[in-house]
Amino acid sequence: MKMRVAIVFGAAILGASEAAAAEPRTPFPEHAALDAVGGSPAKGAYVLSAQGGWPFSFLRAQVGLSDRITLQSELESVVGRRYRPMLGIGVRIADGKHLRLTGEFLGGWLFQRSEEYRRGPNGELRFRLALPVRRFVPYLVIGTRHAFLLDLLTIERASGTETSWSVRHEWTPWATLGLGFAISREIGLDLGINYGWVGAPETIALPGVHLGLHFGGDR
Repeated sequence: MKMRVAIVFGAAILGASEAAAAEPRTPFPEHAALDAVGGSPAKGAYVLSAQGGWPFSFLRAQVGLSDRITLQSELESVVGRRYRPMLGIGVRIADGKHLRLTGEFLGGWLFQRSEEYRRGPNGELRFRLALPVRRFVPYLVIGTRHAFLLDLLTIERASGTETSWSVRHEWTPWATLGLGFAISREIGLDLGINYGWVGAPETIALPGVHLGLHFGGDR
């Protein structure tokens, strides 16, 4: 009898050990923090993000159309003077327990009210790499942004007023290095360092920092 109890107890311990070893590195396979910083939530899932900081702040929404394709909308603000509303798609390129790699393409409009008024169509291609470790998600974002700024020139002459349009190209390389954290499956945080070189290479780069709050659901 004692031997039978010992065998049963040993089998239970062995089963628990094997289950623990097989447990994924995240307490829940997908969560709002991972979807926000890693991009491309699964089909039927969504994540809403608000990232505030200096000089860059972001509002972002993502909705999974399939297990790999995501619809995205985004609004970026730079010190309340430069705005970038965007709409695009995200695609999961690689996905696993230890890694998520996504590519994103967005298009929209850029406008800036400051000493120099700027406006024009804007597009961005970027890649997100996330490495989930339990509740923590270290991540890296690398992107390239291109804006085509429309300039209106008005010349007043005695014979009348002449107007002409010209187009300038503005290139902004972009990178973010940060850490996401899952408070729960539906709520997460992230802290990141941003490096945006607006108008490279002639202008000065604008490094910054942000703190983000993310909310997701419908999994």
